[in-house]
Amino acid sequence: MTLQVIYDTDQLHPGELLGIVVPESRMTGTVNYFQSTSGGMNVPHYRVDLYINNNRTLRVFIKDEDLNIVDLTGATLVLTVRKESGGAAVFTKSTAVAGEGQIGAADEGECFFYILPADTASLDGQYIFDVALTTAASKTYTVLEGILNLLQPGS
Repeated sequence: MTLQVIYDTDQLHPGELLGIVVPESRMTGTVNYFQSTSGGMNVPHYRVDLYINNNRTLRVFIKDEDLNIVDLTGATLVLTVRKESGGAAVFTKSTAVAGEGQIGAADEGECFFYILPADTASLDGQYIFDVALTTAASKTYTVLEGILNLLQPGS
């Protein structure tokens, strides 16, 4: 999605309000775990701020530990949101379910997840999320994790 500037922001008077469209959040996940300096395993970690009852598209690119693109042909990815680590899923999104997510350009490692207003309507506060990739060869990897910070409008 390309945004076209319809006015020159340099011409705004001091104190005028300006809104910014945030149609998607772009992230990159890694297929294979990599060793952290503290000896544990890490995957890329992101923070996503989202107003409750708003739409957001999460656009994820999957690469391997050498940052080579992973072809997603035949793969399924699942986004899971939980209140706490190891807790029950608050909601999930799958690229295998129309309207929840989809594989974009498979040969570019691209996929999308669609968070809808109904997904966050009864939620508030901070949640954790992860993205799991199951390859066409049935191998599963956690490729991304992060924090979903849900905000009340006006906060």
